[in-house]
Amino acid sequence: MKSITIMSAAIVSAASAVFAYDLTGVPTQEILGLTGPTKGAWLNAKVVATQPLETEGIAALAGRNLRTRFWAIGGPDGIVPIHEHSERPAMFTVASGEVYEYSSLEDEPILHKAGGLAKESGELAHWWHNGGDETVHLIAFDLQPVADDFAAVPVSPIPAAPDFDLPAAEGVQHDLLGVVDIGAHFNGAYGQDWALTTYRTTIEPGGVFPDFTKQGEPLQVFVWAGEVQEHRSDIVGPVTLPQREGSSLANGATAYWTNTGDTNAELYFGVIEPLSEVEGITPVGILAHGEH
Repeated sequence: MKSITIMSAAIVSAASAVFAYDLTGVPTQEILGLTGPTKGAWLNAKVVATQPLETEGIAALAGRNLRTRFWAIGGPDGIVPIHEHSERPAMFTVASGEVYEYSSLEDEPILHKAGGLAKESGELAHWWHNGGDETVHLIAFDLQPVADDFAAVPVSPIPAAPDFDLPAAEGVQHDLLGVVDIGAHFNGAYGQDWALTTYRTTIEPGGVFPDFTKQGEPLQVFVWAGEVQEHRSDIVGPVTLPQREGSSLANGATAYWTNTGDTNAELYFGVIEPLSEVEGITPVGILAHGEH
């Protein structure tokens, strides 16, 4: 999956220390030099899709799943408790609202606004705080250890139908937001030459976005806004994907998405693909922690 056009950059900024959350009287722990709360508050996380990568024939990624989650952090004072990411590279897109991230890699809290992207890669601990009244929504793609993900369901390989043709893209803006070099995340011990990538795709009314996943390059899609028809080579007839729902495309299946509504549809994709597929493409998202 490659970028087609370029969108404006996402908004991320360092927050003044005056906005620091007061941890007095709150149960805390320290991870990688960062102190944060141990309990969440006003928090809901929904698993949208999960795909064991071993069934994709990716020996370098055996033992992990590609996973999509949709988070809601209520306010004021919604909390995602402190945790670390050494075994779980991830990318979060802020779909709505504003949220502060406290990171072991930064001296000041980071303000993420709608459209912002956070890449969780390398030796990183962090926690999140919603200090406003608006609920914050996050779309997260990560590489989850199978042992910690009991929702994973192995998918048997289904060959793509020979008479399934992909239409040409029309009325689409498709952009690479971020890349995690999986091998670099694990210091070369695991996942060498593979990437976890995330894309944002806008489909105009009447537009269509096609994609082909080769065996070993699964993707997951999440519909943030609008509604689309998903046409797949491994399922007879189109499937409606409504707002805030998603699906998983794997085992070499082919698909395209059409917008049959009268407003733009906004989709987010999480993809496992060879690092070489995205070399030379500059992500449009500004990463909260730089290239760690």
